[in-house]
Amino acid sequence: MSSTLLRPVTDDDVVRCVRAHLHPDTGSPYWLERDRALGANAYETITGLQDARHLVGLRDDADHARYEEAARRRPIEDFLPQPIRLMRDRLWVSQTGGTTGPPKHGTWCGSYWDDTIAFSDQMLDLHGVPRDENWLYIGPMGPHTTGRLVVSIAEHRGGSCFTIDLDPRIVKIFGEEGMQQAYDRYVQHIWDQVAAILMSQQVGVLFCTSRLLEMLPSQAALATLRGSLRGIVHAGTTMTPESHELLRESVFPGIPVVGMYGTSTTAISYQKPFEPDDRYSVVYIPSSPHVLLEIVDDDGKQVEANAEGQVRVWRFTADQMIPGFVERDRAVRIAPYGAVAADYPWSWLGDPFSPEFTTYGKVEGVY
Repeated sequence: MSSTLLRPVTDDDVVRCVRAHLHPDTGSPYWLERDRALGANAYETITGLQDARHLVGLRDDADHARYEEAARRRPIEDFLPQPIRLMRDRLWVSQTGGTTGPPKHGTWCGSYWDDTIAFSDQMLDLHGVPRDENWLYIGPMGPHTTGRLVVSIAEHRGGSCFTIDLDPRIVKIFGEEGMQQAYDRYVQHIWDQVAAILMSQQVGVLFCTSRLLEMLPSQAALATLRGSLRGIVHAGTTMTPESHELLRESVFPGIPVVGMYGTSTTAISYQKPFEPDDRYSVVYIPSSPHVLLEIVDDDGKQVEANAEGQVRVWRFTADQMIPGFVERDRAVRIAPYGAVAADYPWSWLGDPFSPEFTTYGKVEGVY
């Protein structure tokens, strides 16, 4: 199957995005201010991705910190070109989880949102997740992108979506302040809500965090779910190869288990269709050309295939230009392989994780 939605990033994609955000009359105020301060004149001189690395790319730790602080403190309008500022009926405003400080704000433009829904359809179909099924979503709602996205995916695929809100910020507080009883009670509250929904509703697809999936075998809800589930999608926390194998082979044999990776900045990546050569690693395909995810070493250079490094984000959408932001996450750079390699011929990433929330390979918390 040839992808009609995704393709490698081209120089034209980069030039189009940079010029939209740096147009002298209608560009994004934050990026225009920064361009003037640097004296880069990127609107006039940009010719492609290599130019972007030194003309608009974030340059050092201080530059990263200024951008991150601005994403927390400045109005979202400062990051939007004027044509997008006028599209309020086609613009979704989101927040990050706020697990490393005050949440950063981001946007998802109408056409980009539509492309993301279509990409989701394409990847879920590849994995064999059926359409016309109700979904149960256990994850962050409110200001978080994932909840709104999953509801849209479920409805677009012909089902309804039952939702259970998971607040990653209160989980963080419970963990930091040593409130183990509060944490345990909160988790039980989540499962109580799952049980209440399953008493009366038909659920064919479950979406939740990897950590909650690991807990599922100890829950009474599993007996009800086991007979009805026809697909599982997980996101939000690291899934180890050991957990992936257990869920795929023992807990839900024969049911598609699909990983989704992303944030308000990194867009959405989906797990490649599972093959034995994966050895139960979770390998993700980024949604190029909307986003370019590089894996870099401590000097900011791309690592070789099968090496680990930090995730660096380049986003080229009408509503957001993110020029090489180094995320907290680490991952392995993966050269495409297997049945869909020719359809998605750009670098993939394997087993992403956040070091701050992982101890000896074990994810802390439920998100």
